[in-house]
Amino acid sequence: MAQDGISQRVGFVGLGIMGGRMVRQLLQGGVDLTVHDLDAAALQAAVDVGAKVAGTPKELGSTCDVVIAMLPSPQILEAVALGADGLIEGMAAGSLLVDMATDGMSVVKRLAVPLAEKGIRMIDAPVGRGPEAAETGDLIILMGGDRKDCDDARGLMGLLGSEIHYCGPLGAGQAIKLVNNLVSSATMSVVAEGYALAKRAGADIDVMTKLLPGSAADSWQLRNGLIGKALAGDFSPRFKVSLARKDVALAVEMADELGSPVETGRAALGWFDTAMDAGHGDLDRAAIVLTEDPDLQGG
Repeated sequence: MAQDGISQRVGFVGLGIMGGRMVRQLLQGGVDLTVHDLDAAALQAAVDVGAKVAGTPKELGSTCDVVIAMLPSPQILEAVALGADGLIEGMAAGSLLVDMATDGMSVVKRLAVPLAEKGIRMIDAPVGRGPEAAETGDLIILMGGDRKDCDDARGLMGLLGSEIHYCGPLGAGQAIKLVNNLVSSATMSVVAEGYALAKRAGADIDVMTKLLPGSAADSWQLRNGLIGKALAGDFSPRFKVSLARKDVALAVEMADELGSPVETGRAALGWFDTAMDAGHGDLDRAAIVLTEDPDLQGG
């Protein structure tokens, strides 16, 4: 059976914080789904809700017409797609690879070349919002690639997101997503910097947190990152420091490639590098504040 022109023999690789939730949405939508991941517990969780398992990316590709990748880094995507027993060895001509992680414009363009030589289509479709939206099928999906290929995938994307945007040619979805994550993570770094400055000045932090949300300094990161998480001692990951660092670095790299100014991005990257060096990679992005105030950890 097909949905919007795409067979429902679908593969999914990458069952992390986002991917595991997305898999459940696809299964609830009646998709015939096969999954692959190196994490045995994540695989079992997918099996428990109705997924089948492939032992390698090659096997996954050989049994599916569409493969969705939601992997934690561009390097892992490249290995899964092009490495030994990779997707390229199993996917048939005419099949479609959908990269839904944030991997960068240059990466998806580079990967698409050897895939195209084998007749395998590729689009990028990174997502906005977070795990809660993945749980409910309320993601924002930013599609880039051949218009027909994106239209072919729209039915599946509709099971995962409530807003689907065609952004332009291959890599355009990645570009808009990286701009989004650059702005949001740089904002978090400015919020952390403001908090550090007020604290070192001996100012009343309660007054600061009451004043700023009602002023032009208000932001989502102020309300949800600093006040909602860091000052509450809650660093459970909604968006990990390691992933934020990866995306800011990709945005800086893209800006350098295009000759676009990115000085604020470089400064933000410094905050995330410091947090990574301090061992906070698996904590929420708001944990960059811990590099200035480690006493916040644990409430």
